[in-house]
Amino acid sequence: MPKIRELDKVEADYPLSGANHTVLRQPMPVSSDVLFNCLADGAAWKEWLGIGVEWTSPEPRGEGTTRTVTGNGQRMEEWFFTWEPGSHFSFRFDRATLPLKAFAEHYRCESTGPSTSDLVWSYSYEWGGPLKALMGPAFGAFFRFNCKRGLKKLTKLLATQGDRWAAA
Repeated sequence: MPKIRELDKVEADYPLSGANHTVLRQPMPVSSDVLFNCLADGAAWKEWLGIGVEWTSPEPRGEGTTRTVTGNGQRMEEWFFTWEPGSHFSFRFDRATLPLKAFAEHYRCESTGPSTSDLVWSYSYEWGGPLKALMGPAFGAFFRFNCKRGLKKLTKLLATQGDRWAAA
C-alpha cells in the first residue's frame, strides 16, 4: 500500500463549495431514514461502492466520529463534521494514501415521499500529487464515474433489500 499522508484540514463547507466541487443526485426507492441507515452501515458500502469501511470511534456517531476506508489498494482516514440521523452527514479525509491535498464529502437524504427519497452526494477535492494539471482532472473523472456506478448499485440494493435498514 502507498505511504499515507496528511491532507489539509478543510472546514465543513468544503464539500459544498470547495475546489472541483461536484453534486450527484439520485432518486431512491426508500424513505430518507432507510437510506440514511444504509449509509450508516459500514458493511453495506462494500456491496454498493466496493470499499471496506471500519468505524474507528464508538457510537453514538456525531461530530468527530472517525472511520477508515480501504479500496483499490488505497486507505483513507476520515473525520466527520456532521451526523444528523435520517438527514445528512459529512466528512473530510484527514489522511490518505491517494496524493490529494484536500478531500471532503457530504451526503444528504432528502425525503420526496413516505417511501421515497433523493440522495444528494456532494464532494470537493484538490489534487496534491505530481502532474496536477493532468492527474487532478483524471482523478475527478474516475471518481465521478465510480460514484455514478455506485449510485446505480445502491439504488438496486435498496430496491431489493431496503428492509434490511428499515428498523436500524
